[in-house]
Amino acid sequence: MVWNPLAQTLVVYRDIKANPRYYWMAASACWGGMLFGWDSGLIGGILDRPAFKHAFGLSDNPKAYADIKGWIASVLHAGCFFGAMSAAFISERFGRKGALMIAAFWFHLGSLLQTTSASGSQSSSSALTQLYIGRAIGGYGVGMVSVVVPTYVSESSPKHIRGRLTGMYQLFIVIGIALSFWVNYGMLVAETDADINNDKIWRIPFALQHIPGLLLVITMIPEKESPRWLGEKGRWEDAKAVIARLARKPIDDPDVVNEADDIKADLEKNVKLSFSEQFRQATSSGRMFYRCSIPAIMMFWQQWTGVNSMNYYSPTIFGELGMKGSKPGLLGTGIYGIVKIVMTLLVLSLGMEQYGRKALLVWGGVGQSLPMFYIAGYRHIRQDSPKVDGASYVAILMIYLYVTFYSFGWSVAPWPAMSESVPNQLRALTMAIGLMSNWLFNFTITKLTPILLSKIRWGTYLLFACTTMSAVLWAVFFFPETGGYAIEDIHQLWSGNILKQSMNDNKYLFQSYNNRAQGAVNTNDTEHQARPNMHEKTDRDSTSKSSDDRIEKVHA
Repeated sequence: MVWNPLAQTLVVYRDIKANPRYYWMAASACWGGMLFGWDSGLIGGILDRPAFKHAFGLSDNPKAYADIKGWIASVLHAGCFFGAMSAAFISERFGRKGALMIAAFWFHLGSLLQTTSASGSQSSSSALTQLYIGRAIGGYGVGMVSVVVPTYVSESSPKHIRGRLTGMYQLFIVIGIALSFWVNYGMLVAETDADINNDKIWRIPFALQHIPGLLLVITMIPEKESPRWLGEKGRWEDAKAVIARLARKPIDDPDVVNEADDIKADLEKNVKLSFSEQFRQATSSGRMFYRCSIPAIMMFWQQWTGVNSMNYYSPTIFGELGMKGSKPGLLGTGIYGIVKIVMTLLVLSLGMEQYGRKALLVWGGVGQSLPMFYIAGYRHIRQDSPKVDGASYVAILMIYLYVTFYSFGWSVAPWPAMSESVPNQLRALTMAIGLMSNWLFNFTITKLTPILLSKIRWGTYLLFACTTMSAVLWAVFFFPETGGYAIEDIHQLWSGNILKQSMNDNKYLFQSYNNRAQGAVNTNDTEHQARPNMHEKTDRDSTSKSSDDRIEKVHA
């Protein structure tokens, strides 16, 4: 196959033009991703400002401050963990849209507490306590959003663009990261570090994080509930109205009726379960337990690629590689953010539905680990403060290659893949557990990174290189390709030997498949074929479609 980015870009443009309401729905919900992205990029640039240290009475001792930095950055993730834990119950009780509004309230409250800390005559210890509390409360809202947004978008999207729409959550995360990087850089240029009593340099960036929270609320107000959630509540006319509105078709259009019937058939097959019953079903067999663990496994690997170490501590890391001084470090960080946005856009537009999830995870992971091996070797050879020369420039280039390949693979691919993989009736529970895994390991890595950089230095990069290669091996041997299925039919992948299915799907590592944006079956680019292992006994999600009725991916 000859890769033709211009032709694929035109296909995406036509798809957006044909399905504007689906894209607007996804964009409205995905403002929630910017809540986390903004904080990820924000805090790393603030922590080293002398005015911030002075306002909170923080130590200048490098080892002591490394520990404090870890706590300030990671306490947000403790709140995220509990937000993700409660998201399943809240989104089932109040709906996906209602849960997003509740999450936005907690985020704004936490942001307000962070912005107003160290005000007036408040003592430094009291100010630090308020900062911790604000970050934990804000994190609670972020954690809830991280579960609800992929679920809401996935349940509201047609299969032919579900991966791209769900992956927009990651796009908004990286946009938030980049914007906050440049806000930090702009504040440093405008205010400088000369006056340690100038709290604008850190207070304004904290205040600006209210903007994406407000945009989430404003844009979600006209949006409707997930049609699947409405169906679960027996509100079938409302569900069909939502499908018709998104598809811009009459409510009695055959496509609208068929989609509603598919959801209804799936729900009738799978009786509504309590959370204890969901847990028992998720652990009913080894195969089912593994399938329900996919979100947790993917979030574990995503965090151990080390990306959030780069997000939070990139000014420190660029300084280690020779970009000395606050402005060069923040400038390098700002460019890092722009690279993430550009690559994420390219992958969502030209890769997610053209090459599938598995190829992105494998090749993105390989490309991501190699720069880390180089940086580990560079820092091992140059244990002391590095000089600026050709080798250091190559090391800086390796950081940009690292984020390029991360954006290509483990950035966007896990979100649709894990949402697609789990049984429909267990999605709320399994996604919540998956995102709890995300925040648990995000907390762990964020807390440990400044300590690792201080103690083992080059070994930090070697650790992330090795864990990323381990993630690649897992994707090769134990993860089948999930793209191209209707969400009610993905159970077919897990019905037989998962290792064999995964190995069979490795053929998509070396060829693309055509998942046409318009969703039409065209005999020139798709064919209906029976999958191997499809007639074995299975833990079925639905009887809404035949087990053999799958659009097989073929060489385009």
